[in-house]
Amino acid sequence: MLDNYFKQAASLGKTADRSAAWLEAHKEISDDIRRALNGSHELLFAIPIFGGTGEEFTTIHPWHHVFFEAEQDINSGILLLLTGFYKDSFRSIRSFIELQVFALYHFVNEDRDNFKNWLDGKANTPTISEMLKALPAKNIEFKTLNDKLQWNIEIQSLYKELSGFMHTQGATHTHTALRNSNVTEFSEVGLKVGLDFLLKALRLTAMGFVVNFPMSFHPLPLFDKFAFGFPAGGFLEKDQVDRIKDIFTNNTYEVLSTICLANSHANSLTEGIMSMPDLTEREVLQSLERTLESEEFANIRKEIRTMIKDGEFSKAVAYIQATQRAMMRTMTMVLYNPFYESSGRK
Repeated sequence: MLDNYFKQAASLGKTADRSAAWLEAHKEISDDIRRALNGSHELLFAIPIFGGTGEEFTTIHPWHHVFFEAEQDINSGILLLLTGFYKDSFRSIRSFIELQVFALYHFVNEDRDNFKNWLDGKANTPTISEMLKALPAKNIEFKTLNDKLQWNIEIQSLYKELSGFMHTQGATHTHTALRNSNVTEFSEVGLKVGLDFLLKALRLTAMGFVVNFPMSFHPLPLFDKFAFGFPAGGFLEKDQVDRIKDIFTNNTYEVLSTICLANSHANSLTEGIMSMPDLTEREVLQSLERTLESEEFANIRKEIRTMIKDGEFSKAVAYIQATQRAMMRTMTMVLYNPFYESSGRK
């Protein structure tokens, strides 16, 4: 019997190929998904990471990592969706929504003891209804979001719809209904339903995220102010903000922009950065040299120097920034991971 599963696993590539062909033929849908995914990738850079020295060093909040756990769920959901496991994909998308709201819930409440109990398996995850009710009680921006876009209602509605597949509520929530087949294979119906769920989940969770982290909508000339020594988190360049804005429809973007740009704390941070003097050309070059001499750039140092020598300075800057952002994500995900410590592994 086990050999049958290996044979089925070998055929999953054909299902993925058919999914790719369908997406290629439906460019408007595939473009929407790509924009939402690209923008979602930038969101975590808007979370502040505070620094310090010695014993006073303050790392990120431990619940920061719930977002990374949610990211793994959405990645799993997409892979399952493209390979014909539609119902299983919906379970992952549902978990993604729950974890995204759970992370926001803790960023608003900032209750370390409660989170530690949850991390140790001593406290249950609050229901989605409880969390959605708690958010506007502690953060006025969520109340505005609910009033203007019925965010809480939309989140709960999508979560309930996905829960129907989680609990197999009737024939319409079965594997067979999604594929009209008893075997795992490509289904236009299953793919279309799944892509609709995926896009809604990415957009709705991003709405809650940007409201809680309004710096997501405040583009800053970080290179002009810091060159390659920009803050580890909490501030975004214009290209990053543009990608985040592309997640949303125009009407939704306008509402979110009004909320985020009215936030007094975000405005104060923005004004502080903007008031800083631009670095001189010499200071930029000094920052470049310090960065290239760091151990992290040892493997690509020669390649970047070649770009600069050939007059491709902008290309070199983009390469360095992309590398730094990737390293920042890795550092945040791995070095300060409370899930790893809580599991008992050292």
